[in-house]
Amino acid sequence: MEKTKKIWKKAKETAGDKGKIKSTLSVAGNKLKSLAENSNELQELKSKLEILIRMVQAHLAGEYRAFPVSSIILIVFALVYFVTPMDLIPDFIPALGFTDDASVVFLIVKKLNRDIKKFHLWEEEQMEQAD
Repeated sequence: MEKTKKIWKKAKETAGDKGKIKSTLSVAGNKLKSLAENSNELQELKSKLEILIRMVQAHLAGEYRAFPVSSIILIVFALVYFVTPMDLIPDFIPALGFTDDASVVFLIVKKLNRDIKKFHLWEEEQMEQAD
């Protein structure tokens, strides 16, 4: 629980600082690239993290602001938890290493389901307008 409190505090601090958010996005993107391509579970985790990253990027760019600050803080919490090297289950442990990361990400994705659906619709509209 102490680790979660520390990450929650760091997420709040990060969410209030564009530079820290950008740094977290960069670290998360690099860590995503290192996930094994042959695992369905890791592919699902990767997919969920990619949407969260796009949501924060669109928010930072001022392109999409249709979700509350509390949603941004939850997303940043998920990303900070993902990039924090000392998890409850360290990432280097084969088959189990990303279990806690995935649990946190999937829980937050479930909680933000409505925001994510709205964001997907917005992304589709942006693609249609670009064509």
